Amino acid sequence: MNHVSRRWARVAAIVAVFALVIPLLTVGTAAQDGGKVLRVHQPVYPDVVDPQKSSFTNEIVIMALAYEGLTRLDENQETVPAAAEAWEYNEDATQITFTLREGLTYSDGSPLTAENFRYAVERTCDPVTAGEYQSILFEIVGCAEFAGLGLDEDGNPREWTDEEYEEARANLGATVVDDLTLQLDLTNPAPYMHTIAYTWVFYPVKQEIVAADPDNWWQTAENHIGNGPFTVTSITQDQEWKFEANENYWQGRPLLDGIDYVYVEDSAVALEAYRAGDLDIVSLEPVQIGEVQADPELSEAFLMYPTAWTSNLSFNLTQEPFTDIKVRQAFSQAFDRETYCAEIRSGDCVPTLTWIPEGLPGSIETDKFGYDVEAAQQALAESSYGGPEGLPPISMFYNSDDPAATPRAEYVAGMYRDNLGIDITLEPTDGTTLVALRKDSTTYPQVLLVGGWIQDYPDPQNWLSVFWTCDSTFAERVGYCNEEFDRLTELGDTTTDPDERLGYYEQAGEILVDDIPGPFLYNPAAVFVVNPAFTGYATTASEVEWPGYLSTPMTLDLVEE
Repeated sequence: MNHVSRRWARVAAIVAVFALVIPLLTVGTAAQDGGKVLRVHQPVYPDVVDPQKSSFTNEIVIMALAYEGLTRLDENQETVPAAAEAWEYNEDATQITFTLREGLTYSDGSPLTAENFRYAVERTCDPVTAGEYQSILFEIVGCAEFAGLGLDEDGNPREWTDEEYEEARANLGATVVDDLTLQLDLTNPAPYMHTIAYTWVFYPVKQEIVAADPDNWWQTAENHIGNGPFTVTSITQDQEWKFEANENYWQGRPLLDGIDYVYVEDSAVALEAYRAGDLDIVSLEPVQIGEVQADPELSEAFLMYPTAWTSNLSFNLTQEPFTDIKVRQAFSQAFDRETYCAEIRSGDCVPTLTWIPEGLPGSIETDKFGYDVEAAQQALAESSYGGPEGLPPISMFYNSDDPAATPRAEYVAGMYRDNLGIDITLEPTDGTTLVALRKDSTTYPQVLLVGGWIQDYPDPQNWLSVFWTCDSTFAERVGYCNEEFDRLTELGDTTTDPDERLGYYEQAGEILVDDIPGPFLYNPAAVFVVNPAFTGYATTASEVEWPGYLSTPMTLDLVEE
């Protein structure tokens, strides 16, 4: 979601900025009157905040405060107990049994049992829910069959009978042994399932609340009765989500009294709100880095850390000309990643030619399809189109919420015009609309600047099997499928020996590089200004929205000097 921004120096622009900041000042003052309230800038308002439907980080960052899975990730990215105090696999890792803590409750004080987590699994797999992350649970017996109930053998929608539905639901391999014990039966060895149990698909929403309004329940603050360290207290469309400490959380009451997410599309406006004392954390655009580092006060608040995140130029592989691998090769080799990171993104990213970032399990080294204009032109000439003059019209979509996005898109379009002779039509689209377009294979943009993946959990299965296998939600959206890739990732998914399974994933990664489903561009860093009074947070690779919301919620604090 980072994008390039213009320096706003003209008087008229400054007046406009302060006109927008003034309402925020009122919000911030009121929030601080309620105790220690952390005010966090969020650039894009969420499309849907439903644990069994959501998939984007701006949605997950809300749910991670209000809900908690059976496990969680600590500041070392290790999987540790959360709602479950323990778990155990059978000998061949085809079954896992979670033991919940005694006395767990929801934020309203009502009991939280294994049945609530079983329902989360069922709802994720349910074809009625059609969750964005259904495929993440396909290793659970019956989940894939349940999720695919509404499709015929060719993948086309069909009606199902009540008997078919109930039978598929009954065959789901999630069993409540007793109030404190949940058993998951797996289709194959899945030694990473305890880590998947930390993700939002396991968040235990209340069945009766969802049943009353399955599509819109999440839009009402009172409906978010969760089991996380905070509770949702108010929602203002396109403006704010407010949270307060959950007195009934199993670890006790958090140190912070509350957290406010304030939605400000323009990063320049958000930075001025920070200067005015109205925001505690602001997500920076690349062009702001130099400005912040040159400011004596802001430089003390500057924070940058690496993330488990890869950005790519995303293609709809069902649309011409990107059905042709030579065209994809040309687009990859015509992209100057070094200049883009150093100059356009002000040094906040590292160029990459692979999918899994360097240093993570399963990452590989390659020099294939890097910047080489002559090779790019040759590849385009060898394509079925014979060169730029034979190409169909090409449109590139990008998030236009922040005016900074347009110069970035113009730079990329200019690069392809200069290097390949291709004229690209730019399609500026607001962030919420763009997210919705990306969730449907029939509306997925022809070219998207940028797509990518942010690690859900630290395992190559999450980077490869979850995203790129033929039946995954994400690969289906862009039209990617390679049977040999699927074969290798399945071996990696089902092998219990750590070294052996890593080898399978590395081979699959090589296939992905060769296929060029969407040129891999760079690994972004997380870049913020953070109020020095904010303490107790970790900077883990998974926390791209702001530091500490996943790994250290109980130690977050505001401590004035």
